[in-house]
This record gives sequence, C-alpha cells and structure tokens, in this order.
Amino acid sequence: MGIAGRTGKDYQKPPETDWFYSGGLLGLFIHFGISTVSAEGDLSWAMIDGKPWGDTHTITPRQYWEQAKSFNPAGFDPENWLKAAKDAGFSYAVFTSRHHDGFSNWPSDYGYLNTKNYMGGRDLVGEYMSACRKTGIAAGLYYSPPDWFVERYHRSFMYGSGTKEFPGRPHKGMNHEVLAELTPVPKNLKEDYAVYVSGQVRELLTRYKPDILWFDGSFQYDGETYITAEEVFSLQPNVIINDRNTYMGGGYGSANFEGPMPETRGDFFECCDIWTEGCGWGWTKYCTGFRSARWLYDRYCTARGLGGNFLINAGPMADGTLSPVYYQRLRELKEILRAEK
Repeated sequence: MGIAGRTGKDYQKPPETDWFYSGGLLGLFIHFGISTVSAEGDLSWAMIDGKPWGDTHTITPRQYWEQAKSFNPAGFDPENWLKAAKDAGFSYAVFTSRHHDGFSNWPSDYGYLNTKNYMGGRDLVGEYMSACRKTGIAAGLYYSPPDWFVERYHRSFMYGSGTKEFPGRPHKGMNHEVLAELTPVPKNLKEDYAVYVSGQVRELLTRYKPDILWFDGSFQYDGETYITAEEVFSLQPNVIINDRNTYMGGGYGSANFEGPMPETRGDFFECCDIWTEGCGWGWTKYCTGFRSARWLYDRYCTARGLGGNFLINAGPMADGTLSPVYYQRLRELKEILRAEK
C-alpha cells in the first residue's frame, strides 16, 4: 500500500495497525516534566494566568522555566509502571516527549531546552521506550508542536487575551506583567521553529520508532514548510497518528474526546481522561489521590462499548516515581477484570 491517502478523511490504515483500531483497549497516559519540581501547577498550563477552568495554581513563566535547573528524576523507572499496567490489562502507553512548555525529555539535537543541556544528557524518552519493548506494552509518544518557550517574548501568558471571548483582558509577559502590546514574531524565528519542530519529529521517528505518535496541537505558523505526512510514514510506515495536528491529519478521533465520549457508537475514537483527583495532567502538590478502580473500569467499559479505546493519565512525581496508590488501583482493577471473564 502506498503512502497517498494516509491523511484526513481518506486516511488508510495498514493491516499492521489493526491491533489498535480493533478497539476496547486500555492505554496508560504519562504526563511528566519540569512542572513537578515545584508541583505548584499543571504541566505547561501553570504559567498561564486567568485559566477559565477554575485552576488558580499559577506561577510566572520565568519561574516555571527555572525549574529545569532542578529537574532530576532519580527514581524514574518506567519499567515498574509499565509492568504493573501490563499485568492489569493495559495494551499501550503514551509518554510526553515534549509538552507545550518546550522542555524535551530527550537529548535532542534541535532546540536548547532539553536533557542534552540539562540532567547531564539523560534520555528519559529512550528509557521509556526500552521499558515498553521489555514489558510488551505498545509504545506511544506524545509531542506538542506548539512551543511556548520558543515564542516566549512574543506571546501573552494571560489566557484568552486579545480575543472576543475575553474582551478587555490584558496581555501578560514573562513575569505576568501587563503588556501594552505583543512584539510581532520575526520571520527568522518562524523559519527556525519550522526547522526545529520538524527535526524533532524526525528524531522521534528514527531514533525511537514509536508505535503511536500522539500530537497535541498543530504546527504554529502558516506559510512555513514542515515535515509532511508522506515523510512521516516513509520514516515509520506503521506509526499510528491521532487527529490533533490539523496540518497532518490523523487516523483516529481524539481531539473531541478529552474527558467526554461520543453519545452513540460510530467512528473509532480514543478517549483520554485524568485518573488523579485535585490536579491536572501533571502531578502537583494538590493531588488528593487516584479515583477508584471501579471508576476506571466503568469508564473503560463505556469506551469499549462504543468501539473506542480508553487512555487514562497518571503523572509521576518530581523524583520520577508514581504514587503507591497507582499500583494498588491496578491490582484492584486486575481483580475486577478477572471477575468479568
């Protein structure tokens, strides 16, 4: 089968990806990054003021990126998380290679804010990928094309400023100071960004060969030349891509199912949700625990009944470990699933 028709509504799925599109799978989402150092707010979103979803845990962008200097997850051991998940009935995992904050969890040859310049070059993505292969969990990598660090001097850190939805909201800068106006993004920055983000996608595909590439957002600037879908599939023919990068298209629906699920059975989808209570996707000091195994089972059954997959998020703490409650819930889920058979 050729590469043509592998985007948008005409997306063609190689037979080698049937394991995913058969539906009824449990996936483990793992959001992890420098935000856990202070644990004051969610991954990336901690630096945005005025969030409309009631999250008041905010620090300035300058404070947020300072956390990179102290990021040292000595207890990072993905084999432990994945072995327990596999034993409980999970089939795949998705790990944040880079979130919107721009910090890359691998020693990238592109950009500055990555483990090549921090943590002594430790490769968290590589360790995760090795753990996936060792435990038999299919390996997914989350990647955010938007990068707030790249455009930090040209964007507002006040949610919705300058939009009709939030009239009168001021722009805010790196220290959450009010800005009279934003400095336009120069052409050379747009060009450099296109080279940088395309280069990182190539690195992920060639260096790690993931089974799933989970985009969260589209490339930032219209008119620039980015890596194409054709090149992606030439580098990794059987990689599975979601639909959140509109520039590239994708093989399945995930953009509309962050929490909600479709009302009726239809096209294949993947729903993602947060397992912990009291915090967002990344671990914070305000997390109060994990929702029950019964809650997880019920959500999974709903997705399975509608023909989709369920991707549930658990965020490690700053040292790279997951709460003991995570393992307890997995043992409980295993018993529930065993009783179902």
